[in-house]
Order: sequence, then structure tokens, then C-alpha cells
Amino acid sequence: MPTEAARVRASGSPVYVIAGFLGSGKTTLLKRALAHELARGEKPAVLMNEFGEVDVDGAVLYEHPRSSDIELQSLLSGCICCDLSGAFTEKVGHLLKKTQGAPLFVETTGLADTGQVVAGVEQVLAQHAGMAWLASVIVMVDAPRFLTLGAYWPAADEHLKQADTVVLNKLDQIDARQAALAERRVRSANPAARLVRAVHADVPIDRLLARSAERRTATIVSSAIKDSTAGYQSGSFRILRPFEPDRLERWLKRYQRSVVRMKGYARVQGRQGMQDVQWVMGSLSIGPYHGAKQSQAKIVVIGRRVPWQRFLEGLEHCLVPPERGTAPRRRAGKKVSR
Repeated sequence: MPTEAARVRASGSPVYVIAGFLGSGKTTLLKRALAHELARGEKPAVLMNEFGEVDVDGAVLYEHPRSSDIELQSLLSGCICCDLSGAFTEKVGHLLKKTQGAPLFVETTGLADTGQVVAGVEQVLAQHAGMAWLASVIVMVDAPRFLTLGAYWPAADEHLKQADTVVLNKLDQIDARQAALAERRVRSANPAARLVRAVHADVPIDRLLARSAERRTATIVSSAIKDSTAGYQSGSFRILRPFEPDRLERWLKRYQRSVVRMKGYARVQGRQGMQDVQWVMGSLSIGPYHGAKQSQAKIVVIGRRVPWQRFLEGLEHCLVPPERGTAPRRRAGKKVSR
């Protein structure tokens, strides 16, 4: 029997949040996504958040020959995260009634706090249960300016942590060395996110949205990877579904040369309550957890030269699938914390 989460995904509207710094290409990507959905026969909806009093970006969307099939609402002179009880809630409700299962795109202002926006969107969607689900958070990055953004956007890494997909845009304006440096910084801030390279926000939209929807159901929530001594790194992760112990052991053994230690507490298939999970020098041990009562599973992974993205993607496959376990609950707060 399908879970409630699966039923919503089959009939409700997927909601995509497109965030990023000013001038990073958010509206260009949105236009491409809308053209893709219109070509599929959908009638997508858009909520655009403008910091000023004039809806410049919204006017740009009307350039499409089928713009009359786009349901557009704008939130001007403010930020989504500052207006959860007023116009934002009202506009989202209006758009969801109009879409009837078609995608809803939310483009944030470039000055928004992406973490607060994501929390706000999830809060509002909870009020419209069964009508929509948060499919993905896509963060656009202006590659030429990214490495010098500190003076303009001190919390750049915090924004990246919210992403399911990061689009590293405008790569035609930098050389290969700079592009590699920008990519390393993105992966350091959010090793679990999918990284897509782009010029003029030209990405394979069908794959981007499909993969994004898949990743939003991910149930490993990561912090930034931290450097330690002697070249080692560590990362802490929240685990939102039970592990399958055999799969977990096989996966860890594939990385026993790079992952030297994993420790924490998690739920494990076939066992009651939280379990103490320990991986040391190629050996996995699982037993009852006797520490302070914990409602959410957490693990710490320590290693050297760990290919974090591949490792975490594989770790996802070590979890009990929703249809065989309990459907993951939607998070109400920030996706990642340092």
C-alpha cells in the first residue's frame, strides 16, 4: 500500500526553490525550466520574490509565446522568510489551487537567507498537506565572483548547504584552474549536493528536475566537511531512515582504506530502538545504544581522501527504502548546520 508521502508525490505539485546570489542566473534557469514544462504540456506556476517594488524579472517571463499558461505571482519589497503569515502564505495557496499537480517554482531574491526560505516553504506546504511537496532546492552560483564573494555574501557556504543541486554557472568566464577551485569550495560546503556545470544556465532541465526530485527525498543530512590534522577530514550526518546492516557493512568495506572511523547512533533494520554503530579498521559492530535518549540518528565519519559525494550517495542506498520502512518525515528547519 503506498505511503502518504508516495501518494502526494504521485498527485501533488512538485515545488522547486531556485536560490542564489544576485546576478547568478536564477531567472535564466527559471525561464529554461518553464519552457521545458510548457513543452511537456504542463501549466506551471511561479512565485517570484523581488526585493524592490518593481517586478522586473516577472515581466521577463511574459516573453514566452505561451506565457498565458504560466500562473505567476510576485512578492515585492521584502523576503519570503519575513512574510510567512501574510502574502506569501496566501499566494502559495492560490498557486497550488491553480496548478492541480503541475510544478510550482519559487525564485528567491538574491539577498534572501536560503535556509529561512526553505524552512518557510516547508512550513507553508505543511498547511497544504496533500497538495504539494518540496521536490528540490537549487542554488545558482556565479562562478567568476564566487571565490571573492566573502565581502558581498559572507554566508555563501550557509546558502550552499541548503542545496540539493548546485549549478556552477558562467564557466565560460573563468579558466579551468579557477573552475576547479570553485568546485572544490562547493563540495567542501555541501558534499552531498549534485554539482552541475553550466554556461548561461544551460543545463539538461529534464535530468536536473528529475534528479533533484530524487535527491530531495534523500535521508542523509550532512554538515560541512571539516579538515583535521594529518590530512584527515570529518563530517557529521543526521540519518532519517534505518540502515540495512549487511548493505552498510559491504559499502564501508569498499572504503576501508579511506574511511578509518565511523561512530554514532542510528536505527537498524530488524532491531528495536536506537543502535550504537561503530566502524573501526574495517570492522562493523552494532549493538544497543545506552546513552541519553535520542530522537534522531547521528553519525560521524572520519577519513582521508574520501570521495565524499560518491560515498554519501552509496550510503543512501544502505538505508531501508520508504516503501519497506517508514516514510521520512519532512524537515521543518534548516537542512544543514555547521
